[in-house]
Amino acid sequence: MKLRQRFRVSLDWMLENGQGWEELDDKQPGGETAPKALGRGWSIAGGAITGLSLLGLLLLGILSSVFPASVAEAPAGVEWVRGYTGLTGFLKYHHLEWLFALCLLTAFGGVLLLALPRIRRNTEKNPILRSNLELLAIAGQAGSLYGCAQSLWWLNQGLEHYRGPVWLYLALTLACSVWMAANLRREQDPRQRRKNSLIELGYCAAQAAVAVLTADMGLGLAGLALGVILLVTYLLVVNPRYMGRRFTRKGKRP
Repeated sequence: MKLRQRFRVSLDWMLENGQGWEELDDKQPGGETAPKALGRGWSIAGGAITGLSLLGLLLLGILSSVFPASVAEAPAGVEWVRGYTGLTGFLKYHHLEWLFALCLLTAFGGVLLLALPRIRRNTEKNPILRSNLELLAIAGQAGSLYGCAQSLWWLNQGLEHYRGPVWLYLALTLACSVWMAANLRREQDPRQRRKNSLIELGYCAAQAAVAVLTADMGLGLAGLALGVILLVTYLLVVNPRYMGRRFTRKGKRP
């Protein structure tokens, strides 16, 4: 009776089905549901980060035009000389390759934040997509880690133009590693989550060891083959048998 008087509705209306009480439970004081408010926050953050990163890249391009610089490199033991002009020459002259790579990384992260609400909605409804995204993160980490190691090998041989790819592959490796760690939170059982974390950490350590050997000894295709063997074993044996995952068209194991 007090509720009826407070909200000025009839008792029949309150007892009628389909009034949307379940929707009212999820609403915030401002009238928006919690997932929508959170998604808007991620979108705003992603837009701000992407905008600042693109602004940084634009400023570097403008500065390279206003203050042109050229750099010539002649590695020891070789007869050729490589020259850099334009944006590349400006970055090398002022040692700003790290800033350029940072802008690229943050722009990539901002785009991911912009897409995160849509990805979450789709993955919650589609276990196949969720499984494929987890697979993409693992494969992306392995590929970018090998690219970083191989680029480091060529850089150690005196090919300075591989310095940029090293930073790029390193940024992609870090992004995929964070992505993999975030996927661990989907495991509801705390004990299984801890177990999966230790297994994934061991796998990442093994891939890192192969990358170090590739960068130091120049394993080349042999290093690529070792990384692929580790990746396939992790996906097809370790994940379904020990981590409760199954990367098939049926998604995760129930």
